[in-house]
Amino acid sequence: MSSRPVWSFRLPLRPDVHPATLRVLEAVARDTPPDPADLATLHPVVAHYLGDWTRMLTNEEPPHVGPPVRLSGLGGATPLLTIEFTQHDDEFANGGWVMFLWAYQLTARPARGRVLIGHHAPADRESTGWQEVVADATGVASGEVVVGWDEITGEWQRLLDDPAWAGWS
Repeated sequence: MSSRPVWSFRLPLRPDVHPATLRVLEAVARDTPPDPADLATLHPVVAHYLGDWTRMLTNEEPPHVGPPVRLSGLGGATPLLTIEFTQHDDEFANGGWVMFLWAYQLTARPARGRVLIGHHAPADRESTGWQEVVADATGVASGEVVVGWDEITGEWQRLLDDPAWAGWS
């Protein structure tokens, strides 16, 4: 049986997020096409989804009213990204999983305490088993899975360095 995992994030953004990434997110939030040059700076999986935000709404029937991306607090101390995406389990297994890792690596590292950065429904949107996604000074926890910031940074760098992703779509 197929599943359709869902991620819903409300992320405090790191202060060093690349300006091209912010421009892409701003464009998507405004429901305008991102600049192709800015999209080209993103990992191919992320560019695929943000290049046409309806791709983030697998199994959700149109009409769609507005993109599942919102930015607030730009120019402030800690801008906030709200983003939600749904994927079929095959889509997730074939590279869609890069999206949640991308979201993790965009997250500002809390200096202390725990910060709720989102929720994850492993099966589908209608599931009652949504798991909290929490960040703290050591990393991110989603349900039983805990990943350290160094692991997130290392895995993200490996993805960026791997030429096999260049033709992904």
